[in-house]
Amino acid sequence: MGEQMSQRAALESVLSAMGEVAIGVSGGVDSLTLAAFTHRMSGQRCVMYHAVSPAVPKEATQRTRALAEREGWRLQVIDAHEFDNADYMRNPVNRCFYCKTSLYGSIRPHTVAQIVSGTNLDDLGEYRPGLLAAKEHAVRHPFVEAGLRKSDVRVLARHLGLGDVAELPASPC
Repeated sequence: MGEQMSQRAALESVLSAMGEVAIGVSGGVDSLTLAAFTHRMSGQRCVMYHAVSPAVPKEATQRTRALAEREGWRLQVIDAHEFDNADYMRNPVNRCFYCKTSLYGSIRPHTVAQIVSGTNLDDLGEYRPGLLAAKEHAVRHPFVEAGLRKSDVRVLARHLGLGDVAELPASPC
């Protein structure tokens, strides 16, 4: 319990230092938990951005909209237009790079806030070409900066009362 308290304190400290944040919300456990935690922080300003397209499961959009309504989030639903990107449409092994490039490029015109993602420490040990796109767009990863792993994110989701969100399977694209 003490470690979880210190992780939450570290996460709050990381987010507070960023000022206003724009959270890319996919509808998965990591981004939804980050959005819920950040929104509930006293004084933290945040806007959630969820991209809709043929590549985004309708269940993820429904889950995001429902939680946004329940929690009172400022949610912007955008089209990242990844299908307009010929490199993405070629379906290469690094397709995630092009998808995330489209996503972050679509969020930026809407905000000057720091864009953040739900990436956690466990993601760093996997092949994630989207992390290169995040780096190129100066996206920060509060869970990584605060030292949280996927299991820690699930514990946080349960602590926040997010119900089934905590049990969602990992689903990197």
